[in-house]
Amino acid sequence: MGLELSYDKLVIAVGAQPNTFGIPGVQEHGLFLKEAEDSAKLHAKLLSNLEKAAALSHQGNKYATEIDRLLKVVVVGGGPTGVELCAELADFKNHDVVKRYGTDISDRIQIILVEAMPRILMPFDESLANVAKEHLVSKGVEVRTGCGVTYVEGQDVTMQPSTPRTATAEQKAEAASKAKSEEVGALVWVAGIGARPLVKKLAKQLGQTDMRGLKVDETLKVEGTNDVYAIGDAALSGLPPTAQVAAQQGKHIGRALRDGIDSPFKYNHMGSLICLGSNNGMAQFPDSGKFNVWDAIGASNLGADANDQRGLTGLPAFVIWRSTYWTKLLSTSSRLSLASDWVKAKLNGRDVVEPVLKRAATLKAPVESFGTELKRNNTIRL
Repeated sequence: MGLELSYDKLVIAVGAQPNTFGIPGVQEHGLFLKEAEDSAKLHAKLLSNLEKAAALSHQGNKYATEIDRLLKVVVVGGGPTGVELCAELADFKNHDVVKRYGTDISDRIQIILVEAMPRILMPFDESLANVAKEHLVSKGVEVRTGCGVTYVEGQDVTMQPSTPRTATAEQKAEAASKAKSEEVGALVWVAGIGARPLVKKLAKQLGQTDMRGLKVDETLKVEGTNDVYAIGDAALSGLPPTAQVAAQQGKHIGRALRDGIDSPFKYNHMGSLICLGSNNGMAQFPDSGKFNVWDAIGASNLGADANDQRGLTGLPAFVIWRSTYWTKLLSTSSRLSLASDWVKAKLNGRDVVEPVLKRAATLKAPVESFGTELKRNNTIRL
């Protein structure tokens, strides 16, 4: 069954999907954090491993090796998503697991952050990235930089020192000789995104050579088309694939369609935020050069190399992070619900009830669909 729709204007905003870089076993055995269902799967996996480890711990040291495996979590990708996940996992371990399972279990949990680049948080200034790394280490997270995953098979993850694209055969062989395999309870892959098959198909049909997305001009119109636009992670606009960029592009296209006028898109970078858990955060903002509130709250100047950026860490950055994302919710009920969840988590700890995924998979249609097999609903079918 096929469906053909005519249009006056077409906006392609299908986003992206996790990029496994062709590493064997990642797609089959890894957990992701791209769709809403991915977080539920991760939630269920972690709690299931905790329950299994707690049950086995009553057998003495008979199953010590299996317990250690179940409680080892490897997060691949040292960007904002990977760092925030490790920080939350560390908080969960140090606060909630201790209360519900005791120190015999919490002390054995290993959280390992793996990053192929020389340091974590490449979008941030190096001085701030170092602060984040020290904070994670202080909370019990092991940070491995310059390290890459090369193979995944079931519970085994193989890692070795990463090499640049320009590495010689001898350098690659030396790195491969240092490869080691570890048994893990969960492998979470947040190492990057790639274009969806639909985007690659359209790019190929349009004669574009870069398959990372649809190349657009300054008005966000797809090159080689008329009245077709691409925004967000689906577009190659020369801007980073962040929610901030996508939101501004969406507003720009909305106004353009409303007014019937194509105008150049101008991105206004508002800054970068990250949560480090435990009422701690980190922020990097452009310095306007005018009277600046960052002086009043103690934001440091990151220097000329950071293009006149201001850095802020600790509780003030955490408050800004929470406030910003709270205001981005679309309804008052959503904001009240989130605020209520924050209060309950503060008073009673995080929810440790394993989610039950009862929804049936939507029937597969002969067109590309997005997300995991657990669809939100099957009201609209193509």
